[in-house]
Amino acid sequence: HYGLILLLTLTIVASLETVGIILVVAMLITPGATAHLLTDRFPVMMAISVTVGVVSAVVGLWLSVALDVASGGTIVLVATGLFFLTLVAAPRHGLVVRQLRRR
Repeated sequence: HYGLILLLTLTIVASLETVGIILVVAMLITPGATAHLLTDRFPVMMAISVTVGVVSAVVGLWLSVALDVASGGTIVLVATGLFFLTLVAAPRHGLVVRQLRRR
């Protein structure tokens, strides 16, 4: 627990100067929230969160170069897009599944 908190603190301090507080919060919260929609088990949630973060970073950087826009904002937009896609289509907590259960 303390190791995870220490790594999180170091990440926040190192990235605040680079991208700003709003992007840091978005980059920390969005992958975890996306992973939480997909699973309830913590080790799996950590793996999914890391995967979402890496995919968001790679796709966001690629899009920022291709579209000639800011990289930080593009990464956050990709992560947010993945979150909303998961929110709609998640197998257990998705909006589509909830609508089907109500019927």
